[in-house]
Amino acid sequence: MAQQFYFLTAPAAVVRKRLLIQGYSYLYVQDVWEQLREAHVGRWRKFRGKGDKQLELTATLSYQDWLALIRQHEKDSHFASVDGSSHWQSPLALLSQPRDILVRLAILCEALESAQVWLDCGFLYKDALETRTPHAIAQAEAGAPDEDPTGKIIVLTEGKSDSRIISRALRALYPEFADAYQFIDFEGFRIEGGASVLARMVKILAGARVQNRLLAIFDNDAAGMEAKASLGGVRFGPAVRLMALPDTPLATRYPTIGPDGLKTMNINGSGVGIELFLGRSSLRRGRTLQPVRWTQWNEKVQRYHGAIDDKSGAAEAFLTGIADGRRPARLRRAYPEMTMLLESIFGAFEDYPPSMAAIDDWQIRDKGADSETLENL
Repeated sequence: MAQQFYFLTAPAAVVRKRLLIQGYSYLYVQDVWEQLREAHVGRWRKFRGKGDKQLELTATLSYQDWLALIRQHEKDSHFASVDGSSHWQSPLALLSQPRDILVRLAILCEALESAQVWLDCGFLYKDALETRTPHAIAQAEAGAPDEDPTGKIIVLTEGKSDSRIISRALRALYPEFADAYQFIDFEGFRIEGGASVLARMVKILAGARVQNRLLAIFDNDAAGMEAKASLGGVRFGPAVRLMALPDTPLATRYPTIGPDGLKTMNINGSGVGIELFLGRSSLRRGRTLQPVRWTQWNEKVQRYHGAIDDKSGAAEAFLTGIADGRRPARLRRAYPEMTMLLESIFGAFEDYPPSMAAIDDWQIRDKGADSETLENL
């Protein structure tokens, strides 16, 4: 019987973006590298003294020059791995220093952007008769309790329509990032919606010290702005982020209906719900865009609140449009507003990096190691 191999593969650029979502920003990774470089040089100078050419080269290298060194090394050897083992004198030895393997992976993805990242999935196959692909196994287990409670980002929205639209758009436009997020099941648990409910939900989950990162998305309208402002006095930790649907160019000149009849206005901050991110084709009724109807004056934020009349019709048109089999890249071009919203979601935690504790294997070793131990490494 022929030997079978099971693996997943993705472009390095895609993997790097996944790491950005998890907080492994470019600045964070560079800061980790700088700390490792200083510790590496200081440690070996202590036991080897000055004068070693490779060590002194490491002491003067910038991060960008070091990445160029990795690229050249890969070009010469035609091989790169996360292990990155190398003799201690070489600047390449820094690649094996971070204890966090995702830091090493981020570095390699930055250095080798056009490469492919491969993951051996043999560990998934306990049964030799298993015929599902690694991706199918992952999808089947997606509904199971998450063994890593800090892994997925929980996205909180004002209601079931917002969650349904954003989650399906994520799977259609950016399928490679969809499993990094978890959405509230409004329908399954009959959870009521609304801006004020969302504000209470954020406080309850944050107060319960939920380990997952929480991202609350308010509508960019009067009710959403009021609810988001009501949380201004609450001191949330860095794992909780509040955002409003972003301003869009489409909303800067949008048809509205009010006491003065039909007018074109800037509705950012007063009438932008999820529907304004569904694309012009979803909002059109005939040749014109479905107008936002002003309903009431919001005293607290000093602006009128508005929304389009046929929300469900716009939502269904959008969901039908993204399910027509087009490739994600084409869908992103077809729906620029939704693409902008998803990009905003991806960047919500870029400035909340993992802890730098124990970023170097040396930091968890016995600090009493003597020079003889180091000499024999």
